[in-house]
Amino acid sequence: MNSHLALSTLNLGLGGLVFLLGLVILRENPHQRVNRLVAMMLFFGGFGAVLAGLSFLGGRSSTNAQDAPDLLTNMAYVWEFFFPTLFAFASVFPEERGFTEIPNFGIAGRRIWTPSFATLVFAPYVFHFLLMIAITLWKPSFMVPLSGPLRLLAPVLQVIGVFGGLFLVFHQALFSLVNLGFGLASIALLFDSLRRARVPRLRRQLGAIAVGMSASMACYSFTALLPTLFNFRIPEVWRSGFTIVALTLGPGSIAYSVVRFKFLDTKLLARRGILYALASGVLVGFYLLIVNQVNHYLTAITGSQAKVLEPVMLILALALFQPAIARLEELLDQMFLRDPSDYRNVLRHLGRELQTTIDLEVLLERTIDTVAETLILEHAHIVAVSQRGMVAHTGAGAVLGAGAQAMLARLLPKVSIRQSSYRLTDRVEGLTREEQDEIVAGLELSLLVPLQWRGDLVGALLLGDKVLGTDYTAEDVNLLTALASQVSVSLQNALLLRDRVEVARFEEELNLARQIQRRSLLSEFPPMPRSEVHAIYIPSKHVGGDFYDVVPTGDGGFLVAIADVSGKGVPAALLSSMLQASLRTQAASVSSVAAILRNTNALLYRSTALHQFATFFLARIDGESLVMTFCNAGHNWPVVLRPGGGREFLERGGTILGILEQLELEEASVKLAPGDIVVLYTDGISEAADPTGEQYGEQRLCECVAAQPPGLAARDVAERVLIDLREFLAGTEAQDDITLLVLRVMEPVTATDAGAPCIEAAVSSI
Repeated sequence: MNSHLALSTLNLGLGGLVFLLGLVILRENPHQRVNRLVAMMLFFGGFGAVLAGLSFLGGRSSTNAQDAPDLLTNMAYVWEFFFPTLFAFASVFPEERGFTEIPNFGIAGRRIWTPSFATLVFAPYVFHFLLMIAITLWKPSFMVPLSGPLRLLAPVLQVIGVFGGLFLVFHQALFSLVNLGFGLASIALLFDSLRRARVPRLRRQLGAIAVGMSASMACYSFTALLPTLFNFRIPEVWRSGFTIVALTLGPGSIAYSVVRFKFLDTKLLARRGILYALASGVLVGFYLLIVNQVNHYLTAITGSQAKVLEPVMLILALALFQPAIARLEELLDQMFLRDPSDYRNVLRHLGRELQTTIDLEVLLERTIDTVAETLILEHAHIVAVSQRGMVAHTGAGAVLGAGAQAMLARLLPKVSIRQSSYRLTDRVEGLTREEQDEIVAGLELSLLVPLQWRGDLVGALLLGDKVLGTDYTAEDVNLLTALASQVSVSLQNALLLRDRVEVARFEEELNLARQIQRRSLLSEFPPMPRSEVHAIYIPSKHVGGDFYDVVPTGDGGFLVAIADVSGKGVPAALLSSMLQASLRTQAASVSSVAAILRNTNALLYRSTALHQFATFFLARIDGESLVMTFCNAGHNWPVVLRPGGGREFLERGGTILGILEQLELEEASVKLAPGDIVVLYTDGISEAADPTGEQYGEQRLCECVAAQPPGLAARDVAERVLIDLREFLAGTEAQDDITLLVLRVMEPVTATDAGAPCIEAAVSSI
């Protein structure tokens, strides 16, 4: 009697706990199919435990177990719906299998009814249950003596009874085989999903459930399926023990996965409730066991039932269990704080990592990997933005292509930071419905979480659907909101650091460009017969694209060059260096200045991008005759100023270098005489504008040079032009590089002259 009572209590307690677990999972998200399947599976399993407990009570009240009501016995077939539910769950978790999609068929162009996957799975069990209920309610007795003409039907009815009995035996054995097949198929599907899963938390969920269900199926097969199939009996104690173990391991693995690995995105409160209920059930069972034993001993001593002590025992239990309950709550808190899937733990660990992460790419990668793993997302992205637009992005599970990045560039400026998150299935402020539909379809996003710092958008979390197909819960959104505030601070710091690094890198490039340019621009020119040169170079932004050069030709003459290269910084400095190298390589071997420029154009066209080009003026001055042969490739026209006030612009040549592969250039010559001044300049001088917008111009430049006293050194001429330019600008900053080269033709050197003239260049600043 006591064993029946203990088994009944244990089964009823297990059934109640399993029902509770199913109810918790169903209430968490009743709209999700996976939650409904798991809840149904637990309800059917718990129903089996309850029926087992009731059957033990029936066995305790009667000396013959067969006295239990047949209806209650046959209602046990209801719990067998556990097997098709388990198979349906394994077929759709964590992702739906292809065989669950039943194709639609038609005849003569008309569609016919096609059963769904759930109908095909549950139909055999519905038929089995209805059949057993029908047999229970209508039990014809074919052995009752028949009278009258009905006696002639007795043999037929006996044969029907024999075949009916055989059919029932065969049907029960067959359905045990069906249960076994569904169970094995479910286990195989779960382990296959475990093999294919890549998300760590999902793998842990699948591992716990697959192992628990496998052990449960093994225990149940040993106690129920195999004895039915092979017609042997096992002791009732063994059967009861293995059934209880099966009920503990199967639903227990689901409870463990819910509590430990947050299966089905169960909220923290529900997970704590499950553990609290389990622990409370253990305490209540312990209390009942003690009370039962105390009553048993007191009854043996006194010879009568000692029910009067039960209120006393209850009061003592309440007093003693209170510290145990408090300790239980402390243990639960400690356990969840160590749980890597708990949201509080995620926030704490990620916050600690972000505090020590200063690299922008590493910060983005750690953040999005943590979010994708915690929420088990199909794909997720995080982007960092600044005033220049999207500066960095990274993702988990997918790659943002050029089209997706273009969509994001349109989306992010329109996102308001007044909301902590946007469900992209809802209306997004700032976007039209057409724009929103296009972005959602193109990016496959479900949720957008702005990352803002002091009213400015610094980034965004772009999250896709969950692998399990569940919706984002309020707890998920709270996690993302809290996470966004932490990430925003770290992201802003990383962006500031990135800007500082870029500034430092830019300054380093400027220093390198200065060195390149300093080596290319002469500070002292080679000696030139009957001429002196002075040059001034003022870059507008530390490093410019202008250059000048004077190169001896080896035959007593020399080349004079000035050029303006497109762009600024290191690229322009490198391009200037390349042009200068080309010039010096050809100076002694190529006599035609037009040929030198054509060769330089070919080099520039082959070696640079389309947007890189240069204007170039090149002249060859004969040391004896002072004939200057020149070619102007799109540069500002240099001017020859005569002592008598005449002027001649040197414009003959062709177009700029680097645009066309084949370039037509022509040369021209001009005879220089003592006292002539040749002025070479870039557009930084002629196009310099004062505060009113008026440009300095070639005319003002020529007038300034012509106004200088005769015989003034080239250095003094250049410096007076610079002074006049400064006065004209009236404090306005120059917008382009300023390059000026002045060549003065001197009188022939006599024997009384001592030494060559001082020929030098200067790099100045306005």
